[in-house]
Amino acid sequence: MHLYLSSFLIGDQGHKLAELARGKTALLVSNALDSSNNSEHLRLKMEREIGLLADLGIPAETLDLRDYFTSQDILSEKLDAAGMLWVVGGNTFLLRKAMHLSGLDRLLHGKVDDEDFLYGGYSAGICVLSPSLRGIHLADEPESQSNGYEHPTIWEGLGIIDYYIVPHYRCDHFESESMETVVDYYRENDLPYRAIPDGEVILDTSHKTENKTLDSTAGNAPV
Repeated sequence: MHLYLSSFLIGDQGHKLAELARGKTALLVSNALDSSNNSEHLRLKMEREIGLLADLGIPAETLDLRDYFTSQDILSEKLDAAGMLWVVGGNTFLLRKAMHLSGLDRLLHGKVDDEDFLYGGYSAGICVLSPSLRGIHLADEPESQSNGYEHPTIWEGLGIIDYYIVPHYRCDHFESESMETVVDYYRENDLPYRAIPDGEVILDTSHKTENKTLDSTAGNAPV
């Protein structure tokens, strides 16, 4: 599995995303935003996301994981046909629930060794890949709920990567200040992490911190 991990939106490696996505259709997952009641805002946001991907030559269609809470086998077929996910930001804990209830978490673990599959996204969409959601809870709302999400808070991350990502680090994003407390948490608990400001991207194919270099332009971001 190839990972394209951006702090916010496409980031500065769009040419690489286009290269990795060649021949694929991006399934656009926005379930991290399901707690919002502003349908018009969500519609405009999804149009923006689809437009940004289209500018790179990547066709995209929305994928609402709620549609698969009771039909996980169909989701597996859809994932195989598309070859790519683009997972946007919002609430990490709500996204994690959606991935669990739809079975996407299980399907993604089955894709880890698939060298043709591409997982891309930003903010909550990349934080969810870590071993745990502890730490990011200092900048997010663990108890966030939405219709159809009647499930206890899930603290385990997907564990697809063995390190933690801090997005919006020391930049003008409204969550940037709270990310300082997230970094402090990882430092105090001696956990491997990568902090990146908006505009920067981690390109990762090994998913491990040991014996590898993270391909990122965030030269001053602590690890």
